[in-house]
Amino acid sequence: MSDLNERSAKAAQPGDVLRDTSVRGLHLRCFCERKSFYLYYRTKAGQERKPKLGDYGSITLTQARKIAQELLARVAVGGDPQAEREAARAERTLAELWGEYWKRHGSKKKSADADQGIWDRYLRDKLGSRKLSAIAYTDIADLHEGMADKPIMANRVLALASKMFSFAHKPLEWTDGRNPAKGVQRYRETKRKRYMRAEEAARIAAALAAESTENPASVAFIYLLILTGARKGEIASAKWSQLDGAKLVLQEHKTDATGHDRVIHLPPQAMAVIDRLPRTSGTITGIQSPQALWEKVRVTAGCPDLRLHDLRHSFASAAIAAGMTLAQIGELLGHTSTQTTARYAHLVEEAAAKAAAETANRIGSTMGL
Repeated sequence: MSDLNERSAKAAQPGDVLRDTSVRGLHLRCFCERKSFYLYYRTKAGQERKPKLGDYGSITLTQARKIAQELLARVAVGGDPQAEREAARAERTLAELWGEYWKRHGSKKKSADADQGIWDRYLRDKLGSRKLSAIAYTDIADLHEGMADKPIMANRVLALASKMFSFAHKPLEWTDGRNPAKGVQRYRETKRKRYMRAEEAARIAAALAAESTENPASVAFIYLLILTGARKGEIASAKWSQLDGAKLVLQEHKTDATGHDRVIHLPPQAMAVIDRLPRTSGTITGIQSPQALWEKVRVTAGCPDLRLHDLRHSFASAAIAAGMTLAQIGELLGHTSTQTTARYAHLVEEAAAKAAAETANRIGSTMGL
């Protein structure tokens, strides 16, 4: 065993171990194809460590001594550099967190499909390979700010990231509770007020009629959304066994935490749509979504910005025009909160103002006003 210096390092042969007299514990081990610097130290708890510092040639003896001195300084105050390095190497990535979050929680949520889309499109490629501790507030803030042109989706991305980091802390105990999504300011959201107009309804009906032979299930699905105000997921999951006369009774639904069944009333027009469908052992429409056909229909009908979910709002708008109260509309739509239905209050006011004007016109005409 020889002293470690530049000359002895160059001349060392496989099997040689050279120890440095300047930095205690630093040594060079020689193998057949490489020579590597190592540092021997004991932790405050008495554990022996021999971390590799680097290969001779990749780093110099001077650099190895500097690295060794820095590590020994950390050991002197109770640190354990090798254990810390191993912990960092074993730390989970955001992609691993997503896998655990999806398996144990995410896949069971009502918003599972939407969350999967957010992960695939916005989080996986940008941050998926990063270690959890390497993701900072600025990373999440930059991602959020980069989506300023679509504020609602930006807020959904922020919410999912925050939920994942909270899940990493508890129950997984993968982190100490640090959540880089906390403190990022959400964008202010303006609720959409888009409804199917009368002239659009006629064009949509014509476009659906043209597709009725090629895509009967999707056409039926869309008509059921239009005629019942149901959520897309409710129609997608509805089974023949849940059809009770002129209504659908769903035990499992978005608001089933209340313990009440969701009842979807089926007017004669909706029953006529259902009666034309083949009776199978599966769901009533036999498909999960008519989105592909809807993309085509809404363009053909000249309303490319009208979403499937807007058909639910359109149903509420028509119900208000028919004289129904907000409470009645909330019941039809399956709302559990009056605040949710309150978004249609402005339509009630508009209908009331129109009715008042028409009434005044009638009175006025008889009085010569």
